[in-house]
Amino acid sequence: MGNSIFLSEKLTDKDLIESILSSHYIIDYGFIKKVNADKTVDVTHAKQLKTLDGKTLPATVTTGVEVLTIAGAGFSINFDYKKGDKVLLLGFKDFVPKVEDVTSATETTAYLHYSRETLKAIPLCIFNDDAKVKIEVEAGTMKVTTEKKIELNGNSKQFVTWAELNQALSTFTSALVSHTHNITSPGNPSGPAVGVPTIDISAAKTTTIVTGG
Repeated sequence: MGNSIFLSEKLTDKDLIESILSSHYIIDYGFIKKVNADKTVDVTHAKQLKTLDGKTLPATVTTGVEVLTIAGAGFSINFDYKKGDKVLLLGFKDFVPKVEDVTSATETTAYLHYSRETLKAIPLCIFNDDAKVKIEVEAGTMKVTTEKKIELNGNSKQFVTWAELNQALSTFTSALVSHTHNITSPGNPSGPAVGVPTIDISAAKTTTIVTGG
């Protein structure tokens, strides 16, 4: 009976294998439908499957998908993702449901190379001009753009900007060089007050880049 189905549908062995593989979502794209409290996401798959008779099935939603980012002993990235973000979905045939549960290599009691399939989401590396924080690296120059503060090893101190500080010091120097005042007579403390030039470098303090170093 199986052969008659293949003949009537004109399916080959290759068609059958591709159908099975695609139904397991070995790799796919998706859109975040919901961000859960534990930072996992519910994802709507971008690819809608078809039945053997050509009908398109409703969009598939996979819940509780772990999101993978870059992390290591020397460098780690953590950022917020939200509903609508595009992700790459990878189906890992793995024993471990969450990558964060892996702390060291351990021996398994199973004889098979894998026991089940788990799905992981990786945010796509397509540059988004509308992102709140943008990092661009080109020819050895790194540009960081953000709507909020950039903190470098803390946030208790401010940097100063060269142009504003230079302008304030130049103004002070010019005023000091050109300044004249009367000298009080000896023994006459009621003489004219001595004028002292002032310096204002408040404009030189950065507001969006702070440090603790």
